[in-house]
Amino acid sequence: MNNDWKWYHSFGLLALIVVTCLVGWLIPASQIQLTWLLSLVALTMFTMLTSHGITGRFWLGWLINEQYRMSLSRLQMFLWTVVVVSAFFTSVLTNIKAGHLENALDITIQKELWIAMGISTISLVGSPLINSQKKRKKTNKKEAEKTLTRLGLLAEGANEVEKEVVTAKHYSGQLHRNENPQDARLFDMVRGEETSNADVLDLTRLQNLFFTLILIGTYAVNLGSKLVADAGEICKSPIDKFPELGVSSIALLAISHAGYLVGKAVDHQPEG
Repeated sequence: MNNDWKWYHSFGLLALIVVTCLVGWLIPASQIQLTWLLSLVALTMFTMLTSHGITGRFWLGWLINEQYRMSLSRLQMFLWTVVVVSAFFTSVLTNIKAGHLENALDITIQKELWIAMGISTISLVGSPLINSQKKRKKTNKKEAEKTLTRLGLLAEGANEVEKEVVTAKHYSGQLHRNENPQDARLFDMVRGEETSNADVLDLTRLQNLFFTLILIGTYAVNLGSKLVADAGEICKSPIDKFPELGVSSIALLAISHAGYLVGKAVDHQPEG
């Protein structure tokens, strides 16, 4: 077990599950927005508490990847997961409270939404695969030293020993890394991650971030509206499906993720 994991992390996770189920059950079916909000908060708190026990950081520890950088693909996967899972939990709980026990779980999730989540999963899985290849390559020390100097991590005029020590701390093959999880920052998600571009903005990442936030935000609003509408008719029929995600939205998401992965796969400097 990680040294940062304490008994109160385990107790807190169990308490979150129990309290969420109890409070969600006590909230009337007509107040479905409140139940959904509670579920969103509970899932987020569950993730944050877990990440605190593993990384030592509460608020954003769940974003930190193997390079001790905050990861864009982790943010995307988390946002889709927390929106869909919380809505599914809310819908099932509302169906049960309304007496629709036999088909409480019969909720159709449209194929476009599965595709969107699949695209995010591919990015989450594909990113480490691409990075694993770059970790095997030799570090371009000249480019690394220039970047580290611009980042303020290496003093100008440093001797060879200092250069070797600092470069070894902050680079793994061609990839930039932070020294420990406490050094991870939000801007890691939109800056380059290689020897020569860790100090510049990566537009493919920025585009991907914008598209993701817009699409998830828009879908969450549509989903919330549909849940409220269905809750008004819950006595007659159960909540049985989620709203559709347009084909054009899937195309935008696919293009932005393709650009993100291709940009990640390209070598931005010669091998050392």
